[in-house]
Amino acid sequence: MRIIFIFLVTFLQTPAFAQTSKPNWPAELNTAKNSPYLNELEQQVIYELNKVRSNPKRYAEEYLDELRDGFNGKLFTYPGQFTVRTQEGIRPLDECIKVLKKTDPRPMLNPSEGLSKAAAELMRDQQKYGGIGHIARNGSTPQKRIEKYGEWDICSAEDITYGSFEARQIVIFLLIDDGVPDRGHRENILNPCFRFAGVANGNHPDYQTICVIDYAGEYKTR
Repeated sequence: MRIIFIFLVTFLQTPAFAQTSKPNWPAELNTAKNSPYLNELEQQVIYELNKVRSNPKRYAEEYLDELRDGFNGKLFTYPGQFTVRTQEGIRPLDECIKVLKKTDPRPMLNPSEGLSKAAAELMRDQQKYGGIGHIARNGSTPQKRIEKYGEWDICSAEDITYGSFEARQIVIFLLIDDGVPDRGHRENILNPCFRFAGVANGNHPDYQTICVIDYAGEYKTR
C-alpha cells in the first residue's frame, strides 16, 4: 500500500476548455450524478475520469488529438483562448496520446463521500492559508485525511490541479502532466487499482481555483 505525494500547477490564467458534448458515452459512466455532497463540476470530474478509464483510446481521439494544432514550440493556444507557455511543449501531449491509445480499459470509479471530505479538508486549508501541495498547514498528509473519514485498503493517492475551471480541463491537464517527470497524475488516473474517488473543487487565493481528487482501491466512509 502506498500514497503518491505529487502536485500539478496547471497553466495559470487559462480560460476553461470547451465542454462540448460528445455523443454516445455510456450513461453509466456518470456514477456521481446522484451524489448530493458533490457539486455539478465535482460530479463531472468523476464522469470525465470514468470516460478516460473506460475507453482511453477514444478519449485520446475525441479530446486530445485536436490539441496538437495549438502548439508552437512551448507556446500553447487552445482555440479561442489565451496563449500560455508550457514547460515541455508538445512532447507530453504526444506521449499521453500514445499511452492512452495503448491502454486497456480500467474499472469505473465510484464516488465516495469520505474521500470527498478528505479532499475538501485540504481544499479549505489552502483556501484559507494559500499555498500548494499535499501537506496541510496542520501537517496532515493525504493518507491521514483519507483515514480521518473512513477506512481505505489496497491503494490510495491524491491529485491536485490549480487554475482549471472545467471538469474536462482538470482531467486533461492531469493526463498531459506537463512538467511532472514521473507523470504521476496520469498514472493515478489510469491506475487499475482504484475503485473509489472523492473530489473537492473551489476558489484559491493565489491560483483562482483548486481541485483535489482523492483515490482508493477500497473505501468505507465512516
